Amino acid sequence: MVFSNNKKNIFNKENLKIIFVGKLSLDIGSDRIFCQTFSSFLSTLKNCDVKLEEEITEKSECDIAIFKKSYPFKNLKSIFDKNPNFLIGIINPSDKKKEKLKINLADFAIVGSIEEKAYYSKYLKCFIYPLLEDVNSDLIRSYDSRPQKVICYHGNKQHLDYININIENALLRLNKEGYTFKAVYNFRDLGKCKKPFITNHVQWDLKTRLQEIADSTVGICPSTHYTGFLKNSIAKKIIGDNNIINDYLLQFKNNSNASRSFIFHQLKIPVIAEIGGSHHHILGDETAGFLCFSENSWYESIKKLCNDQSLNISFAEKAYTLMSELYDPILWSKRFLNEIKIWANQ
Repeated sequence: MVFSNNKKNIFNKENLKIIFVGKLSLDIGSDRIFCQTFSSFLSTLKNCDVKLEEEITEKSECDIAIFKKSYPFKNLKSIFDKNPNFLIGIINPSDKKKEKLKINLADFAIVGSIEEKAYYSKYLKCFIYPLLEDVNSDLIRSYDSRPQKVICYHGNKQHLDYININIENALLRLNKEGYTFKAVYNFRDLGKCKKPFITNHVQWDLKTRLQEIADSTVGICPSTHYTGFLKNSIAKKIIGDNNIINDYLLQFKNNSNASRSFIFHQLKIPVIAEIGGSHHHILGDETAGFLCFSENSWYESIKKLCNDQSLNISFAEKAYTLMSELYDPILWSKRFLNEIKIWANQ
C-alpha cells in the first residue's frame, strides 16, 4: 500500500495528533525506545500532540497512529478494515511470513538504522529514528574511578553466540593476560552463553544495567554473525573466481544498528566496534573509537584503550560530543515530523 489511508488534509494543520498504540513492556528495547522515549521527545515539540494508548477506540482522535513492534496482526487488520481516517505506522517491520502481513497494511514504518531503512524501503516508506536511550549523565564515572582491564558487552545473547571468530580469539588472548570480559545480557530467560572468554555474566536489568555498563574500561560492539568455518568456506567457494583472497566476508542482520555503542558513548566509555553501517558515523575516523575486523586489530585496539588513560579519555569525550551533535533526540524528532510532512505533500 502506498499512502492509501490519507483521506484528509492533515499535514497543513498547526498541530498534529499522534497516538502510539500498544501495551508497553519497558524491558523490551523497541517499546522503551520507539514508543515511550520517542513519544516523550515528540511531545516536547510545539506542533505535536502525542498520546500513548493500549488500544485505538472509536473515541480516539488522531492524524497518525503508530503501532508497537509486537502489536497483533489481527488487531491491526481489524483497524484497517474499518478504513480509518489516519495514517498507519509500524515500528521495526519484519518480512518473516507472519509479520510481513503488517507491511501490507501500513502506510509507513519507523526504523532504527540506515541498514534497516535500506532493506525495508523495498516494501514501504521508512523513516529513521535512532535507538536513543534516555541516559542519566550522573552515571558517568571518571577513568580513575572505573575498574581497569574490564571489557564490557551489553545486548542480545545472539551476538555472543555467533560472535566473529576473530573477536573470540582476541578475547581469549586477553583473558590469559588478566583482562575481564563482562557480558550484560538476559541469561535468566535465554540461558548462559557458553563462550569461554566470558568471565562475568551479569543479568540484564532495566534498573541496574546502566550502572553495570558504566563500571567498565572499554565497550565492544560485535555486529556480524560468524556461521563457522564450514559455512564461510562454502560461501567463498560459491563466490568462486570472483573471490579475492583479502576480501572481507561479513554477515549481519538487516536491522543492525549502533544502539549498543550509543549507550557506551553516553556513559563516556570508549568503544571498539565491528565494521559495518551505522558505526561509521561516530567511529569511522578513529578519533572517537576503533572499527575492527582482524583478530590482531581487536586485540591491539582493546589493549590500547584499556592501558592508555589519555587515549581512553580522549576517545570517550569525543564520542560523547559527537553523540550530542549527531544524535540529539529533539532534532531527530523534528526531522521525523518534517520528513513525513514533505512525503505526505508529494
